[in-house]
Amino acid sequence: MRRHLSALVSLAACAASTAPAFAADYYQAPAERAVVVTNALVPACENPRVLAQVEDQFEYGAPNTVHAALQVVEFSGLYEKAYQPRAGTKLIERRYCQGTALISSGEHRTLYYVIEYPMGYAGVGWRAEGCVLGLDPWKVYGANCESLRRF
Repeated sequence: MRRHLSALVSLAACAASTAPAFAADYYQAPAERAVVVTNALVPACENPRVLAQVEDQFEYGAPNTVHAALQVVEFSGLYEKAYQPRAGTKLIERRYCQGTALISSGEHRTLYYVIEYPMGYAGVGWRAEGCVLGLDPWKVYGANCESLRRF
């Protein structure tokens, strides 16, 4: 049995050594973008469903906190600030994002939002929460949206 196992390991090592090697500085044309495949359970920052949740939250909260019928007209400059996978003692996967929101008052304001899994309804799926800088008078997310800025 031991001989068969060592022969199998030797065969696997030989097969792996015959595979072509790729240089670490392999040139890729600018038109070709590398696709990064992850097993994240939270969607990307630019996901339309994420932005819809953030927009709905703002448009519900603005009349009740700043007493103005403000709406988000447009999102721009969206990017991921940090990603925390579920690992070890961390049971919630989080993606921290930032961007700019054009508000119906004509102002461009910084937007911070987090996407969390499993934090959806009854702990199923993901949830997105956002904070528009300067429009959180009750400091629900801390001073200057700090709890969603993390990094």
